[in-house]
Amino acid sequence: MRMFRVVGWIFAAVALTLLTIAGVLYYRADQFSAAAIHADGVVERLTASRSSDDTTWAAAVRFTDRDGREQQFTESMRTNPPRFAAGAKVPVLYDPQNPTSAVVADFWGRFGALTIVAGVAAPFLILAVILLAVSGARSRRNADLLRRGQPVEADFLEVFQDTRISVNGANPFRVVAQAADPLTGKLRRFESEPVWVDLSGRLRGRKVRVLVDPMRPERHLIDLSAFVDADAA
Repeated sequence: MRMFRVVGWIFAAVALTLLTIAGVLYYRADQFSAAAIHADGVVERLTASRSSDDTTWAAAVRFTDRDGREQQFTESMRTNPPRFAAGAKVPVLYDPQNPTSAVVADFWGRFGALTIVAGVAAPFLILAVILLAVSGARSRRNADLLRRGQPVEADFLEVFQDTRISVNGANPFRVVAQAADPLTGKLRRFESEPVWVDLSGRLRGRKVRVLVDPMRPERHLIDLSAFVDADAA
């Protein structure tokens, strides 16, 4: 399905962008850690950041650098509940050239931002893989039916909007037709792939070509190529 393919590639692009950002953050954190110096710090206070529905907290940390000068920084990571209590002792990594450039030397202090970005990327990547896999499988199935399916002339019945699928508030259409099942001879209902144009007027009173797997009639394709271009499918 073209829609699945387009959305899948959009999700893949979002995931790739976020993973690239996470990679840059990891590289910077790794470079910082390689040049940084360890120190012992103390959480002097907690600073609050309030929004309409939440309050998050960041630790303001005090430490003494290698030259004996007292330094202070506030974590960029804000959490609810707070990660530390005031007065807690914490390990610190700081840049000897710029001591106020410092982090709490634990996992979240060093890699918290990239972990969050990677965590946001993960569902986009999973959905992209699923959507592209489904689109690829459907494309291969349809190509196989176009090549080897048994053609059946079916009577057009109706067009309906498929409310199970919605893109930007719009629902695609499906064409419904019926014909004798090539396996049993009994009447069978066939549904098309989603299309983004209403073909009711063009198909009323006409027959449509259905390509059916003779051994598995539920595996079928209503061939609408004569009525709609590929971009609308």
